[in-house]
Amino acid sequence: MTRIAPGVVRANSGERNKYLVIARPPSIVRLDSGAPSFRTPEHISHAGVEAIREGHTSYAPWQGTPELLHAVCEYIARDTQVSYRSDEVLITHGASSGIYAVMATLLAPGDEILLLDPTYSLYAPDALFVGAIPVAVPHNANYHIDVDAVKAAVTARTKMVLISNPNNPTGVAYGRDELRTLLQVCKDCDLFMVVDEAYSKILQPGVEHVPILSFSEHRERIILLMTFSKTYAMTGWRLGYVVAPKDVLQHMLGFHLSINGPICTFVQCAGVAALLGPQDCIAEFGAHYQRRGALMHRLAQGIRGLNPVTPQGGFYLYCKYDMNLPAVEVRQRLWDAGVAVRTGSEFGAAGEGHLRFTYAVDESTIERGMAVVAQVFSRL
Repeated sequence: MTRIAPGVVRANSGERNKYLVIARPPSIVRLDSGAPSFRTPEHISHAGVEAIREGHTSYAPWQGTPELLHAVCEYIARDTQVSYRSDEVLITHGASSGIYAVMATLLAPGDEILLLDPTYSLYAPDALFVGAIPVAVPHNANYHIDVDAVKAAVTARTKMVLISNPNNPTGVAYGRDELRTLLQVCKDCDLFMVVDEAYSKILQPGVEHVPILSFSEHRERIILLMTFSKTYAMTGWRLGYVVAPKDVLQHMLGFHLSINGPICTFVQCAGVAALLGPQDCIAEFGAHYQRRGALMHRLAQGIRGLNPVTPQGGFYLYCKYDMNLPAVEVRQRLWDAGVAVRTGSEFGAAGEGHLRFTYAVDESTIERGMAVVAQVFSRL
């Protein structure tokens, strides 16, 4: 008889995993994907190709190449004015393996992890995989952190709080004061605060991102999850990193090696070029995302029954709808009409009655997709 681990069964029963295995018709309009439409900048790709030609194809050091570890520390100092050392950084297989490594290192079976609701839909399944208990804490009415709700959710089993900032799926960027207050809660309750900043460089005009590492007075409990995928259009390169206290990171290193091994050497060479090379691509991509976000928001506002949140960071438009239908059914209606979106309920129970659209695609795709959405909503 085949026996499947309970954590795997629970995780696979979630909406995220069911959705990801659905085959998409080639003609469907993709307003669902978190992949930038841009090519990786040439200087980054060139560094990877040259590294292959120069023979950088052997195993890399377990923690990461010295060059990339140094580049991460330099990038952090430039971004936050706070100094970190190479022994506080672990290079990972995108942010995904970092998320899992953090949870597996710090969460024992039965421990609780607080997740803001809604939030990135990979977090809860990973917690289940390690036998931990994900506890959803709703945002306030403006999709910002409800610190009192977080306090109320803490129990003797709570070990960490995990947030994404800017938030996926809402696109909200958390402010300095709410982050500082949440960090104080973590200090008072002796919790780790883990922050995923995948979209920190993709911001709408006038929006500030507050790096969690800038709160240096709390560095003994702060863990940063980061990926190259979104900022540098490097989704397929599978490169990321974790920044954590040295004692935590040393344990995490051994676990990450056991599940993943060292990260591809020439990919790490490309990572160095991304962090230390020209940064013009960030502003260039950002200008496109700002136009696309404004366009999608305007089109969504014109659809009766659809109420979009003004995007602040990332490339997602989060919308509440007025119909008395579950989000999975609304998504299916849109799918049948030829446009793919994500449900809010994939990202947590508080996401019921919401949809998530992406403006990582070009403007013509946004216009075609939202026209279909308008048609479907007019019938509903």
